[in-house]
Amino acid sequence: MKLPIAIIFILLCCTHLPGQQPTTEINDASATSISDAVLRGQPMALFDGKTLDGWERRNGKPGKNWIVDEDGNLHRSRGGGDLYHQHWFKDFDLTWQWKLLKRGNSGIKYRVQDYGRRSLGCEYQMQDDKGRLFQKQSTGALYALFEPDQNKQLNPVGQWNTSRIVVCGYQVEHWLNGKKIMTATFGSSDWHERVAASKFSEYEGFGQNPEGRIFLQDHGQPVWFRNIELTPLDASRPAIQVVKIQNGES
Repeated sequence: MKLPIAIIFILLCCTHLPGQQPTTEINDASATSISDAVLRGQPMALFDGKTLDGWERRNGKPGKNWIVDEDGNLHRSRGGGDLYHQHWFKDFDLTWQWKLLKRGNSGIKYRVQDYGRRSLGCEYQMQDDKGRLFQKQSTGALYALFEPDQNKQLNPVGQWNTSRIVVCGYQVEHWLNGKKIMTATFGSSDWHERVAASKFSEYEGFGQNPEGRIFLQDHGQPVWFRNIELTPLDASRPAIQVVKIQNGES
């Protein structure tokens, strides 16, 4: 007697667990185009280590005083303004490495949108924490809103750190050197309370837009980036849709 085939529907939401990687099948670590990578959920290099391709100023002109140094790092050498990626992104898993000098300050902003003449978004804060009094402005914070875990492991100035931002639906995580150090929920009561008490209170719906640009912040000090890689995620469908398990003979 043949037993029926049991079909188990496993619906996995997009929220990441510590150490969990996207389960979308990856066939090639370097996609041929942004649109192709988005469709296939492949990781894509946002910086190729050779050029500023894909990056520009807010006005669409080439980046100014951001260079690729002799070691293949993206370096803000002198004041030239923030450096924007040309494409908009929805849900994603972004990783990169960075380093600063003493008293250095920079960040990566995401879900950036325009508010009149200003471009604002959520910020992963990067800085020399020594002597900093405000935890919501320390490395790994969601700037001015959510402080990071104070047990975080930040490497000394001049040394490379590895950071990660995971944005999926209403959830966001900040990671530093392999450990999750901050979580937040866009649009929650906690979110609204913190935004209302911050300098972003005048910007309606701040941080709740489902997509936006990413930019590297020019905060007046030298900063270096390398290995900037983004994997698009899709919060609208399960990571695994159907798993078929066969019992007995087929």
